[in-house]
Amino acid sequence: MKTEKKQTGKSTIEQLREIRDKISAETQNMTFEQLQKYIEERLTETLHPTAAWRKRGGVAL
Repeated sequence: MKTEKKQTGKSTIEQLREIRDKISAETQNMTFEQLQKYIEERLTETLHPTAAWRKRGGVAL
């Protein structure tokens, strides 16, 4: 017995590629310091403020 799946929008791979391309375009000509600041800002927006990485003093690159 086969079940058919309906494609409802973009696949996960397509979404990940779009996100990757957006980040690449935003960070294309950044210096290392600018890139560190960009990452720090994005992590603060997306992660809980008491995440383990914040307790260690920031992003370790």
